Amino acid sequence: MNLKRFVGSCMLAFLGATAYAQDSLFTTTPWTLEQCINYAWENNLNVKSSELSQLDNEILLKQSKHSLLPNLSAGGSVGKSYGRSIDPVTNNFVSQDFTSGGISANANVTLYQGGILRNTIKQNELNLEASTFDLVKAKNDIGLTVATNFLNVLLNREQYDNAKFQLEIVQTQLERTSKLVEAGSSPLTDKLDLESQVATSEVQLINAENALNIALLNLKQSMQMPASEPLNIVAPEIEIEQVPMVSETSDQVFQVALETQPEIQSADLGIESSDMGIKIRKGAFLPSLSVSGSLSTNYSDQARQINGTRDVTIPSANIGFVQGTNEQVFSNGSVQTVPVYSDSYSVGDQFNDNLGQSFRVNLNVPIFTRLQNSSNLQRAKISKQRAEINSQNVRNTLRQNVETAYTNALASHKSYEASEKRVTSLEETFRATEQRYNVGNANFVDYQIASNNLFAARTDLTRSKYEYIFRVKILDFYLGKPITLK
Repeated sequence: MNLKRFVGSCMLAFLGATAYAQDSLFTTTPWTLEQCINYAWENNLNVKSSELSQLDNEILLKQSKHSLLPNLSAGGSVGKSYGRSIDPVTNNFVSQDFTSGGISANANVTLYQGGILRNTIKQNELNLEASTFDLVKAKNDIGLTVATNFLNVLLNREQYDNAKFQLEIVQTQLERTSKLVEAGSSPLTDKLDLESQVATSEVQLINAENALNIALLNLKQSMQMPASEPLNIVAPEIEIEQVPMVSETSDQVFQVALETQPEIQSADLGIESSDMGIKIRKGAFLPSLSVSGSLSTNYSDQARQINGTRDVTIPSANIGFVQGTNEQVFSNGSVQTVPVYSDSYSVGDQFNDNLGQSFRVNLNVPIFTRLQNSSNLQRAKISKQRAEINSQNVRNTLRQNVETAYTNALASHKSYEASEKRVTSLEETFRATEQRYNVGNANFVDYQIASNNLFAARTDLTRSKYEYIFRVKILDFYLGKPITLK
């Protein structure tokens, strides 16, 4: 066996193995473009992050609404004192150990705060709505990425089929030429040239397969799918005639996109939110009014309840002497009324008897805040200017994207029409050259040139076809239509 035949056999064996591996990629349940996009939405981290941002804004909105409600708190304490200290119930100094405690409750509600609470609610509502559009934008971005990679797989799959078909044609011609050489009807050089062409076609097939595998990997990665999982995508029966160029002009597409694209709504809501931020900062200059109330009570294990009174007789006593005569002086006896305490005082009774209540109206007028309010207001105005710039920048970017997509769609359609005419012409040229070659009226160089030109033309036609389909689908997307190949 000569070297060329041995190399050709090895290449065919390798192609057989890779073809089997390639076929295994498409043995699982077929996936449509919509299924691929939904899978990406469920697993993409940017989408998950946007969902968490939306949830965070929902919590902020709920919290700001609850800020209108009264604030209520309660607490209690119990402790033991040693040595000399003040009894919190009797307010007397005692020099023995005792246990005391108390409970309290406080409530406060803001009646007016310069509109800060209401405007904060409005701002959080706008932020929540903006985050909803941000989530849609994140899904649109991943959807476009998946669609691009999906179409790229379809493109490379057709390129692979074209390369495979080209190889089969050359192999068939090689078999026929080999028989003619063995019969002595054709020179050996024709066979050698065809063997070289087969090797070239095999390399082209391997390159096409590698490109297809890379395209599949890119699609899986954009879907957040492990590369080891098989993925069989559905190749829809889609023709150029089924994807007409949009009837709208570039400006008309842009005007529709302004109404449908979520990044525009999000940017406009950002301006409205910054307006609320300015109102919130202005509210800090106004007085605030609130009311508050409290309840408190306490107890001590040294406290005793007064059950009544009793009279105590104080007898006469010697209180001194008269100077000079040393005559004793006695106090007059008296009767005094003193309280009579109980042996114990229950905690419940003490709480009830020691209950205290208070109610306050609080007015706060900001006079000088070390320019803090002024600085906050200036920053809020800067935030609005930044939001306006962002809104205009988003519009400019959208206009540029629409104009680019529109121009690319027109160019790709012209490229497809030119490629289609070229393929039609080269198919006829190849057919005629092949017939001449088979009867010996054309040499192998002519046959090889015609074959390679046809293969290149079919490759360009396939590429321009999917390029046009993708560009038109992008314009449909800007017109508010879902991303689909149906």
